[in-house]
Amino acid sequence: MKSKIKYSILTILLTFALVSCEDYLEKYPLNNPSDATFLSNETELKMAVAGCYNILWSRVQSMPFVPVFDQVSDIGWDRNGSPLQAAGRGDADSRNADLLGLWTNLYQGISRCNYLITNMERGQENIPAQVFAQSKAEARFLRALYYHYLIELWGGVPLVTTPLSLSESNVPRATKSDIADFLITELNECANDLPQETNPLSGRASKAAAWALVSRIALYNERWSDAISAAQKVMAMEGTEVLLHDNYMDLFQYAGQDSKEIIFSVQFLKGEQMHSMFRFFGTRNAKGHTNKKPSYQTADTWECIDGLQIDESPLYDPQNPFANRDPRLNFTLSLPGSIFLGFQYETHGDSLYCWNYNVDPPQRIPNLEATHAYATFTGIGWRKYADNLDKDAVNDSELNMIVMRYAEVLLNYAEAKIEAGQIDQSVLDAINKVRQRPTVEMPPITTTDQTELRYAVRRERKYELSCEGLRLFDIRRWKIAENVMNLPVLGRMKKAYPAIAPRVDEHGTSYYDNIPIAQQGESADFKMRVVEIRSFDKNRDYLWPIPYVEMDTNSEMTQNPGYGD
Repeated sequence: MKSKIKYSILTILLTFALVSCEDYLEKYPLNNPSDATFLSNETELKMAVAGCYNILWSRVQSMPFVPVFDQVSDIGWDRNGSPLQAAGRGDADSRNADLLGLWTNLYQGISRCNYLITNMERGQENIPAQVFAQSKAEARFLRALYYHYLIELWGGVPLVTTPLSLSESNVPRATKSDIADFLITELNECANDLPQETNPLSGRASKAAAWALVSRIALYNERWSDAISAAQKVMAMEGTEVLLHDNYMDLFQYAGQDSKEIIFSVQFLKGEQMHSMFRFFGTRNAKGHTNKKPSYQTADTWECIDGLQIDESPLYDPQNPFANRDPRLNFTLSLPGSIFLGFQYETHGDSLYCWNYNVDPPQRIPNLEATHAYATFTGIGWRKYADNLDKDAVNDSELNMIVMRYAEVLLNYAEAKIEAGQIDQSVLDAINKVRQRPTVEMPPITTTDQTELRYAVRRERKYELSCEGLRLFDIRRWKIAENVMNLPVLGRMKKAYPAIAPRVDEHGTSYYDNIPIAQQGESADFKMRVVEIRSFDKNRDYLWPIPYVEMDTNSEMTQNPGYGD
């Protein structure tokens, strides 16, 4: 079923690209639809819808774009000396190639949606009414999704809802607030024509997907009542169309791709559309490169199993720092002492050999995690989205990428209710459903104090959603990026662990005030390694720079403050 749907989309999207209002049809094609008549029947309409979805396959360095955002937040780091690394380090400018690529792809998706919405009337009489209405709704949903990313990354942008001629292409920026209002209205309207069924393997928009996206956009833009209402609509579908998955780790492996928790995901297909997540997250022993890494501080985030932070819990052992911790720590990160991708994962500098459990009987092999020059920058890695089924083709993964899942909706609801001052049992229930799913089973949150709950749900988002592309947006909207993005990215002590726990603040951020950190030229055997020094200007870096191409070609465009062009 999954492969058939994916193959159908892949075989028709190139046809739509030829008529997607990008002046490719100056010559009159003999084998493709004409721009003058395209969308005159059901087949062509389905081609156009597929083309709108195609932008979801956009990648940055062969990595699906959704989890990329965590690599430029406080919890992640890109080892490559790349434009993406510059964005995380705080010195991106308007010529940053990775940011330009994201901007271009998102607007290309919007252009395709606008073309369909504007021109689909041509074939209305030839297309079943339900197909016609759903196709338009899907295009409106996707346009809203693409605009959501644009406004959260760049703030106010040109709001374009129809195809533009060259003479109309100079469009000023709309405000972020106005665009958010437009998107919320669009999604609430198009939900009426989207299917009730939420099929995680279809890759298609549903009512739940539209409402989940409303809950996110409204939350990010402080429309508390809209966020609450939209989340409640999804929550009303619990047990039929949406459901928390018992096994947390399965959600990010092939085993869990059909879970009802997954509301909307980007679909991949081996041989057609693939990605390199295994190579980026997999270890050197497993033929990966681990060049997308979590900062070591990220491992200090999760509580102990008594529900206390590691600097407060008597269960925390500095010499065995990953024991007695929230199980999501080990589900999210590859940690020293664990088994990852069938190998003993150990980054201690003296562990020159490790076990390979992928063979029977297991064998001792040279441990590249301790000896390879590019293996141990932070000493930990990402575990999510690295599935051992991809071990023989590390660049050819077809593992789907989650865009929205039910746990996020529950946390959106809880946060919006807290900020609206509507604290009741439903808030605690929403948070605790996430905390107490089987395989996690953390102590329940019981406080009803608004301030304590605010920090509890913010930490819970970090515990639950790390490596899913949401962290950058959270630290921006909470206005804590100016604190967390001015901290260095740290790596583990190569031959030890700190003798004490770091200080952990109310947001779950760790500070190594009383722990030795290696200075330039010093050995990091018994001191924390400084992997990267970062800088964040609170007057500039809450938004990315508008790409120079847009500045050069759109006379109405203005640059974001602090970028100077």
